[in-house]
Amino acid sequence: MRISTFLESFRRLRPERLPPMTAHRRRALRAYYTFRLVAPFVYSMWLTVAALYFASVVTGDPFRLATLAVMLEAATLVFEVPTGLFADSFSRKWSIVVGYLIWGGGYLLQALTPDYWVVLLSQLVWGLGFTFVSGAPEAWLVDELGQDEALPLLLRGSQIGQVSTALGIVFATVLGTINVALPIAVGGIATILLALLLGLIMPEYGFQPAGREDKTLLALAATLKASLRELKRRDALRSLVFIGLVIGVSVGGYDALYAPHILQNYVIPLFEPVIWFGILFGCVTVLSIPVLELVKRWLQGSRGRQAATILAWFAMGTVLSNLVFVWAGDFYLAAIVYCLGQTLRTVTKPLFMAWINEHTPSEVRATVISMYWQSNALGQILAAPVWGALANLFSLRIALTGASLSLAPVMRIYRSRRFKSPALS
Repeated sequence: MRISTFLESFRRLRPERLPPMTAHRRRALRAYYTFRLVAPFVYSMWLTVAALYFASVVTGDPFRLATLAVMLEAATLVFEVPTGLFADSFSRKWSIVVGYLIWGGGYLLQALTPDYWVVLLSQLVWGLGFTFVSGAPEAWLVDELGQDEALPLLLRGSQIGQVSTALGIVFATVLGTINVALPIAVGGIATILLALLLGLIMPEYGFQPAGREDKTLLALAATLKASLRELKRRDALRSLVFIGLVIGVSVGGYDALYAPHILQNYVIPLFEPVIWFGILFGCVTVLSIPVLELVKRWLQGSRGRQAATILAWFAMGTVLSNLVFVWAGDFYLAAIVYCLGQTLRTVTKPLFMAWINEHTPSEVRATVISMYWQSNALGQILAAPVWGALANLFSLRIALTGASLSLAPVMRIYRSRRFKSPALS
């Protein structure tokens, strides 16, 4: 079967006639809120125990841990643009469905055995699934409900997602006390079920394919060309891609090495590690909800003029919190500043996504978002092995210090360019 024939089958699943707007809006909102309730829940189950699972069961070697992160980001780097083009040229709904099917399969493969090479392969599989999903839900929402209604929903959905994430953390912590791999397996099954459910309830009437629908390769090329034209024309978008690269350099080391740092450099009191990891993730989630609401109201009051300043202060707070976490001599102090830094980082993400959607035309929106994640992945691929090697040669603290300080350049970028904020009303 030719690729164009296969992709055409996705288009035929979209009805030609639009339903009444009220019915369409209800269906779109129902699908969106289902997605925002379930997706963060199952992802948080994996996230709560993954770093602990890798560091305590799969391998304790910092370089190998960094390589696990590199494999995941390599999948993002290779597949982000092709899958973003699929979402822009053929179907955002089916990009999400296919992505979650692959994503869930990667989780299941990861949970089957602690063998390092199997886990390494699973990172590649679920990374491919992630690239199908990244950017597509936000672009789909704007298409179905319009920009004015969709942009506030992005932040509202993030708040709903934080509540769902908190529930997922609790569930993962309970399951993790039985077996640290169990939340990953359950999360994989739930992710596959989510994909099937979205395939049934998710409408797609507002989508307009980029390029020419009758010729697959021409459609893909047209979408990519339009995306590159937007990046060339809009200096702010180019800056955002560079920000993605800088952030990737920083988080590539921090995310791979913070778990072994906790396990090796602190005496963990009272509870077993899986419970403490659940507490830390839970605190970050709970703190993120009111902070996100405060940011939203602040931006409304200033009509968006302070967006760049907020992002710069968040970046500074993240750097300082990470440094205190790395060098703290007391576990409780380290836990507090870890939660602070991760809260600032969490709140930054939806603001970023809202800004991209506000400034990017619909027909290339998913592809531009994919380019941001691709630059982020490139930064992680380039830096993670370096941080892992430094940890082996010197110490985890030295490597984590370098990773934390490498985020600092984004502060200058934010302050040098007063980005217009999205309409957060």
